[in-house]
Amino acid sequence: MDSVTLFLVFAAIAVAFGAGSLLANRTLGARSRRSYLQSMTYECGQEAEGEAQIDFPTQHYTFAIIFVAVDVLGFILALWGLTFRGVNSSLLPTLIAFGFTALALAGIYYALSGERRWVV
Repeated sequence: MDSVTLFLVFAAIAVAFGAGSLLANRTLGARSRRSYLQSMTYECGQEAEGEAQIDFPTQHYTFAIIFVAVDVLGFILALWGLTFRGVNSSLLPTLIAFGFTALALAGIYYALSGERRWVV
């Protein structure tokens, strides 16, 4: 079988499984019952009270994203170094690596400068 036929067979199986699941849920599933409780928020069996929107600090997420960005930067630079370890005569790979690092650090500084209060 070529790859197009294999893909079409796989797509047909996926569509049949999805349609069969929906059909089985309609025929064998529980009947829908409308109640005022369905539109309410579930709070462990208690009536919901108060405002659901709170002021949640996002500084921790910013630092987590910065941590991931620095890890990815280190990974990319390590692969870059392994790729160009035999190239000693050309200065271009070194300049590109320094430019990439400077651009990434400028982006990280810009992301951190928006924080009003730094959490350490």
